[in-house]
Amino acid sequence: MSGYEILELGAFGAWSDYVSGSGTKGKRFVDHDMTTQYIGVSTNAAAPGEGAPFWHAHSQLEELYIFLQGRGQMGLDDEVVDVEPGSVVRVGQGVWRIWRCAPDSPEDLRMLCVRAGGGVLAELPRDSERDMERPKPW
Repeated sequence: MSGYEILELGAFGAWSDYVSGSGTKGKRFVDHDMTTQYIGVSTNAAAPGEGAPFWHAHSQLEELYIFLQGRGQMGLDDEVVDVEPGSVVRVGQGVWRIWRCAPDSPEDLRMLCVRAGGGVLAELPRDSERDMERPKPW
């Protein structure tokens, strides 16, 4: 097996048509379609007025919601926050969350949800090696 994989998600418009293995329309777990070790990613799309079918919370994972298109809202425990393209919402362990596309959004809501767990990232050593002399391939 190679040290990398490539998965084509398709254009934004295709995200709405995808149906996950659990039957959720507009949600795709990228980490179910390729081998990942430490992170999970899902693509999410919802038409105005639609959204996640249920609240959920994680005991070990944290999630990072990255909003790319449309306007919406997230329920976070007892609060509701507005989101739009460029909004990034970090949700820690034990926080209940749900999201939706605003009914008056001019376009579908599209976002990425990145999930990770395990050790605290800031406590990991710098896991990078640089080669300033290697020529660029283009």
